[in-house]
Amino acid sequence: MPNTHAPNSDPEFIDPEVTTALERTKTRPRAIQDMVELLSRCVGDNHSILISSPARMYPQTVQDSIPYVELLQLFSNDWLDISVIHWFAMYFYETHNSQCAFFNPHHIKGDSCTKKSEGVQEHIIDMFMFHTDKTFFLAPYLANDHWTLIVICPSIERGYIIDSISREKDQHSYLLTSVIDEAFGFPFLWDMVNCKQQKNGWECGFMVIKNMYEFVNTIQHDFPIKASLWNEKGCLPQKEIDKLILDLTPQFISRVFPSAQVRGMHDNM
Repeated sequence: MPNTHAPNSDPEFIDPEVTTALERTKTRPRAIQDMVELLSRCVGDNHSILISSPARMYPQTVQDSIPYVELLQLFSNDWLDISVIHWFAMYFYETHNSQCAFFNPHHIKGDSCTKKSEGVQEHIIDMFMFHTDKTFFLAPYLANDHWTLIVICPSIERGYIIDSISREKDQHSYLLTSVIDEAFGFPFLWDMVNCKQQKNGWECGFMVIKNMYEFVNTIQHDFPIKASLWNEKGCLPQKEIDKLILDLTPQFISRVFPSAQVRGMHDNM
């Protein structure tokens, strides 16, 4: 997955949001701070990073730009933006022996489901026709500033909603489910998954990353037997979120900055 730096139009500009995010990371565990310091050295004066979708993830190569401040939010207990979630989807798409395809989160957002539902349906069908060899389609879905993961299996006409704030919700709580039904021309059987819940307002993006990671690495390979892994209770501890990020972000850094030394970053957890 080739990546390039975004051009730096004003190297003298200091983004106050970056300064604030960097200050917030100083209270995090030492391993998190080490990762931030490495990332800062790699990014340098660049205000954002360009990432490119892997071969055959989409019909055409897609580029996305991740502002530096949004990368820092991975380490500072902050809400995650769409470009960060998109990068993780790109990374998970390349999982070995995967039967998973991904909808582009930019194309299926809640406001698009309201204002441009025909365009969302077109994207869904385009991806389904492009990935006839895939069994599962993962949708990192952003609506009303909240992230949810929706997994569909068209061959059995079934969908799974994995929401870290799921209390008193059902399939009708999500605009995307009805758009998927309309796109395929039949109603899916929708299941609300018992998954870990979030304690605060910022964790939903991290929960989607966790749920995508578990599905592509474990659940998909013995489905539906291993779907029992979704039968979770309680909240995801902060330490597990930190471990998840420390496990996964070195892959981002090493791909964007091949010369970066990212081994041994867990030693100070």
